[in-house]
Amino acid sequence: MVMKREQILARVIIRVRLGMATEEERELLGKWLDEEVANRRLYRNIIRGKSIAGRLRLEDEINQTTDFQKVYEEVARRLAVHRSRRYSLRRIVVVSGAIASCLVGIFVALHPLIKVEVHESISVQGELKEMKVVKEKVMLVLGNGERIGLVKQVPDSLKLEQATLIGTKGGLHYEANTDSVPEREEFHRIETAVGGDFFVVLSDGTRVWLNSTSEFVYPVQFIGDRRVVQLKGEAYFEVKHDPARPFIVQVRDVETRVLGTAFNVSAYENEESVYTTLLTGKVQVSLTDQRSDIPSMVLRPGMQSCWKKETGEFSVRKVDTKNVVAWRYGEFVFDEDDIEVVTRMLSRWYEVRFVYDGKRKGRHTFSGKMSKDEKLESILKILTLAGGPEFRVEDGIVHIIEKR
Repeated sequence: MVMKREQILARVIIRVRLGMATEEERELLGKWLDEEVANRRLYRNIIRGKSIAGRLRLEDEINQTTDFQKVYEEVARRLAVHRSRRYSLRRIVVVSGAIASCLVGIFVALHPLIKVEVHESISVQGELKEMKVVKEKVMLVLGNGERIGLVKQVPDSLKLEQATLIGTKGGLHYEANTDSVPEREEFHRIETAVGGDFFVVLSDGTRVWLNSTSEFVYPVQFIGDRRVVQLKGEAYFEVKHDPARPFIVQVRDVETRVLGTAFNVSAYENEESVYTTLLTGKVQVSLTDQRSDIPSMVLRPGMQSCWKKETGEFSVRKVDTKNVVAWRYGEFVFDEDDIEVVTRMLSRWYEVRFVYDGKRKGRHTFSGKMSKDEKLESILKILTLAGGPEFRVEDGIVHIIEKR
C-alpha cells in the first residue's frame, strides 16, 4: 500500500516528538515546515493537542507495546483536512481567474493558506520609505539603514541593485542579479528578537535557520573567493557546495570554514562558550585571536568544538546532534545543564528575566526535553517537580525561590 504524504508526515511528527526519528525523518519534517507558515502553525497546533502532549508527559512510562494508532490517525486526519482545504481554496482562485483577478490581494490577506504565484515589486526609493515600520520579532536591516519587519510587513518582492528579495511563507529568498558583477559587497542584517526565529536562503543557495535573539550579517551577493558571514546568537546552516569559494562563519574570536555541509553554531553573548556542531560533511574551526597559538580543528560528523571565552580553552567532543538542533523543531533539550543555562535559554524565548530571591542553595541541573509551545508556567512547574527551586512570575520577572 502506498502511503499518502499526510500519513507519512503523521508518523514522522510522532516519532520526532518522542525522540525516535532518524536524521532522514527529521529532515523531511524540516522541509515540510519550511514550505509555508501555515504548515508551522498546524504543526504547533498538533503538538499542543492532548493526545500527543499527554503521551510526552508520560514518556518515561512508554514502552514498545504502546499503541499509537489513535494518535497517528488523529494527526493524519488533521493533515489531510489541511491539505484538502488548501486545494479547495486554490481551485476556487483558478476557476474564478478572470472574474476575480482584481481581488487577489484581498483573498491573500484573508486566506494565508492560498498559494498564488503573484509577486508585487516595490522599489526601495519609492513605497518602501512610506511603509510604517513597526518593531517586530524579526527585522531586516538593508544596506542603507532601512528596517523592514519580516513577520507582518515583508513585501512579496523587493528589487535591489544586487539582488531581488522574494518574501516566502515564513522566510526570505535572495535571487542574485546576474546582469553585472558588483564592485563591492552590500551587507544586510537580520535580527530576531525574543520568541522569534527565521529562515533565509542566501544568494548562493545556502540555507540558514536563525534561532531567537540572534543577529546575522551577510552580503546581498558574494564577491571574491570567499563567502563570509557574521553571527551573534545561534543558527543552523546548510551551505551550498562551492569548492572554489569556502563559506566562513565569523563569531567573535572563532571562525568556521566549510565548502558545503550542514552545521550549527551557538554563540550567544551571555553564554560562556561558543559551540560549533557538525552534522554532515567537514568543517575547520579556528581561533582568530592573534595572541592564540592553538591550532585549528577539523570536525567530523557528530563532533562539537567548544571555545571558552574566559579561559581561551579550545576543545572538541562527540555529541548527540539531534539534541543540538532540537530548537529548529520547536524543542528545548537539556542535558545535565545548570539552572543558569536553562533560565537563559527560557529567557530568549519567553521574554522574561530570572532573578534569585535570596541566596542560591546548592546546584540544580536538568535533563530532558520540552516543547517551545508549552506555556512558561507549565515548564517552570516541571522544573520544580524535577527537584528544582520554586518560581513566581510577576510583570515579566521570574523570581527563583529556593525551597526551605
